[in-house]
Parts: sequence; structure tokens; C-alpha cells
Amino acid sequence: MSDRKQARAMDLPDFPCPPSVGEIATHAGSWGWINPGHVSQDAGGYLWVKRSAVPAPAARVPEDRQALAAWTEDGVALHVPRKAYEHMGFIAGDADETAWVPVASIMKEIPGYASFEQ
Repeated sequence: MSDRKQARAMDLPDFPCPPSVGEIATHAGSWGWINPGHVSQDAGGYLWVKRSAVPAPAARVPEDRQALAAWTEDGVALHVPRKAYEHMGFIAGDADETAWVPVASIMKEIPGYASFEQ
């Protein structure tokens, strides 16, 4: 890395997305839309999100085909619409926490800050 001064996307006013889902848990107020294929359950039924998934401030496809990952005090919260369930994966064995972030809670609805009407 050079010594040059360079701004990051998170420096933009109200830009919600850190460079990866793994950073959402450490950036208060951050959130982003992700492909539901980055969401998996383990053998115990617990949900995980790929740490390297890149969140976006706007859904790349219709809202009912995207998952929303967001910061909470307990860790990453997740909203997955029913139509996106078919894209979720399965982790055989133990989840590698260097590659996966545990989902702390589920959002039943899309919060206002991520609403498509904004």
C-alpha cells in the first residue's frame, strides 16, 4: 500500500456499505444488499453469510430476489425474502469463521433506511 491519501467509499456521506459483509458487524449503521447465494445454513440449521460477499447500496435485481445484511449491536442481521430461499446454500460440516459470518438475527421486514421507495 502506498503512502498516498485516498478516500474510501465509506467516507461518502450516508454511504452504508463497507467493502465486505465481514466488515458490517464492525461498522455501526452499515448495511447492504447481497446475493442470497451468499447465505447458507449449516447442519444445525444456523445461518451464515460469506464474509467476502460485497454489499451494494441498491439491489441489483428485484427486491424479492436479494438478501439484506445489516449491522446490529449483536452482529449481522439478515432479511431474506421467501422467493430467495431457493438460492441459499448449505455448509457441510463446521462453518469456517474465517470465511463465514454468523447471522445474529433475522429482520422480518425491510427497514425504512433500505426501502426501495427512497
